[in-house]
Amino acid sequence: MIDITSKKKLAILIILPVIFLTGCWSSHEVNTLAINICIGIDKTEKGYFISEQILNPKAIAAEQAINESPVYIYTSEGRDISEVIQRLTKQSARKIYNAHLRMVVFGEDVAKDGIQDILDYFMRSSQYRTDFYFVIAKNATANEVLSILTPIESIPGIKIYDSLISASENWAPTKSVRIIELVNTIIADGINPVLTGIEITPGKTISDSTEVLKESVGIKRLVYYGLGVFKDDRLVGWLDEVGSKGYNYITGNINKTIGHVKYGDNVKITGEVINAKSNVKASLVNGKPVIEVKIKVKQNVEAVEGDFDVSKEENIAIFNKLAEKKIKSHCEKAIKKAKYDFESDIFGFGEVIHRQYPKVWDKIKDNWNNEFVNLPVKVTVNVKINQLGEVTKPFFIKEKG
Repeated sequence: MIDITSKKKLAILIILPVIFLTGCWSSHEVNTLAINICIGIDKTEKGYFISEQILNPKAIAAEQAINESPVYIYTSEGRDISEVIQRLTKQSARKIYNAHLRMVVFGEDVAKDGIQDILDYFMRSSQYRTDFYFVIAKNATANEVLSILTPIESIPGIKIYDSLISASENWAPTKSVRIIELVNTIIADGINPVLTGIEITPGKTISDSTEVLKESVGIKRLVYYGLGVFKDDRLVGWLDEVGSKGYNYITGNINKTIGHVKYGDNVKITGEVINAKSNVKASLVNGKPVIEVKIKVKQNVEAVEGDFDVSKEENIAIFNKLAEKKIKSHCEKAIKKAKYDFESDIFGFGEVIHRQYPKVWDKIKDNWNNEFVNLPVKVTVNVKINQLGEVTKPFFIKEKG
């Protein structure tokens, strides 16, 4: 007979190995993996054309430069996205590892056709984390974007990932969007998503060869430009740089940026925005919703061209008014474009009305696209100067005696 104490000891001996010896059951050695950094998705007659940018471990780990590309592009085509991606494993001697995926690049045709099914795949699959970003290839295919080699950051997928973060933090006309935000925005009422566009600049040199890594000028480069506007999960158009900046001012996505204003024919003043906040409120006028956007901006004087003494109070007031007028025009351009060209509420004005006036929202939500076009939106901007720069008085203006 086994007593109770012995039974407990036996149970512990059985359970402990189960707890401590199963943690690495699905592990793989690094030298057995092909690390996927970036996925490009284009549309073809057969369905999807998938490109995967896989690290070349020999080129990355080499202590001395070798004449090999830092990445390889694997491609496959088919009707079902999960099947196409799985089929890519036929081309690799190693297991394709997707947990380090940094970017997903949509071709414009795919984005126009709708991205709902693609997002469902990425959300459902356990191969992927949720910390990668989405962008749209503009005037190029996603495969062409993935094929461009980049001189300073040798791994193109890492380059476009880092550039997107840097641009979003320091240059207003871009927006970094991860999968959770993208899906939530698509399924929410009263708001539609935007995604940043990525373009290939003109260049004389073929940039999908390692020869490009020896060049410093005249090569094709990848640059972010504008925001793609969606209606539900379909791309319906683009905001240019000015409109994208206006969108980010309205939605409170500005961290830092730079802009200039002109005063008269000979004066140009450049300011660096160091802080921008947006407050969007709804109110009812004759039972109809109206939106008021209040934007507060702090900026430093970066540069002054021409005879303009920014240390004088009256000139600071002139600079502030000119900056307010310019930011307001950016915002109004974005609103006008979203209303009349795309009929897509990318600012989330519908969400604001829903939160403040749920009964009113219930009456208009089914016809929101048309209601949005006729929605009155008032934008007010208040700009304050924080610093005049390292010098206050201009060097080249002589005091009048």
